[in-house]
Amino acid sequence: MKGCRICLVLLILGACSGQDVAGTGQRSLVVRTALMEPEAMVYARAFENRTGIKVEVVRQSTGVMLSFLKFERSNASGTTIDVLFGGPADAYVIGAREGLFEKYLSSERANIARKHMDKDGCWSGVYLGSIGFAVNPKRLGELGLPAPACWADLLSPKLRGEISMANPVSSGTGYTVLATLAQMMGENRAIEYLKALDSNILDYTRSGAMPGKLVGLGQIAVGILFSHDVLAFRQQGYVIDLVFPKDGTGFEIGGIAIVKGTEKLDEARRFVDFMLSAEGQSLYAAMGEFRLPTNRLAAIPVGAVPFSKINVIEYDVTWAAVHKDDLLEQWVSATGAAGGE
Repeated sequence: MKGCRICLVLLILGACSGQDVAGTGQRSLVVRTALMEPEAMVYARAFENRTGIKVEVVRQSTGVMLSFLKFERSNASGTTIDVLFGGPADAYVIGAREGLFEKYLSSERANIARKHMDKDGCWSGVYLGSIGFAVNPKRLGELGLPAPACWADLLSPKLRGEISMANPVSSGTGYTVLATLAQMMGENRAIEYLKALDSNILDYTRSGAMPGKLVGLGQIAVGILFSHDVLAFRQQGYVIDLVFPKDGTGFEIGGIAIVKGTEKLDEARRFVDFMLSAEGQSLYAAMGEFRLPTNRLAAIPVGAVPFSKINVIEYDVTWAAVHKDDLLEQWVSATGAAGGE
């Protein structure tokens, strides 16, 4: 795993710290997010309008965000981050176990299922999203293939160089795929499957959503990513279809947590309250995103696919967190893809 860690260190060293609010000398609330920046900025600006608290948004993949927190902690430099927002909860479970987060029991948690948050308040779930296949029907037609209906269909020799997924080392999306298959098949069979799949992979992207864009642009036939990202690309006008593997798929609980040692604790708590509230999570529907809210009072986006409509496994986020280092090591050994793109 040495190569993985070196790559992550190089990524986090390029991170920026909070900026002063213009004309005040006060630092903005710094939110690091795994969401794409334009989307995250909508939530940040809505919060600013609601509270008057300025927010700086910095976008990074989930694994890189967590590594940055560990990097700061190991260097005893204090934290330049106030809130982590978005990305699968296995990273938040790891962060909680390593003491990286402040405990906060928001009153908004009363409307969120217990299984979608940490019982001690180290993190809470702000959205749900299932793994699916993005497919380009035209490109599949040119290859003489139907849309893949199950995981085994992705191993077709005709799909050589026609598939993309995010790198599990740096991306929460990629790791959710890896942990999903390990929980469905068992670790050994999953690694064997992913080694076989590697022959068909054109690119392991750094961003979890990027495989969908590559499919929409017609550069590849199939991408493996979260279904809400596939639907978002289709709404943007890309020619792209969404397929769920009939033999089962995993999901993420998108997390939010306050970074331990923040000097903006009150402001961070208010941001967490906002994103856990029905008001905050109803923005998914209002802005045409397809994330499923965790707050039972929030609006469900039109077109979003509820878990009741697909074969979702009993994905164990704690298991995924506990086994992460071992699974990544096995995956890197099998594919040689530690660095990603």
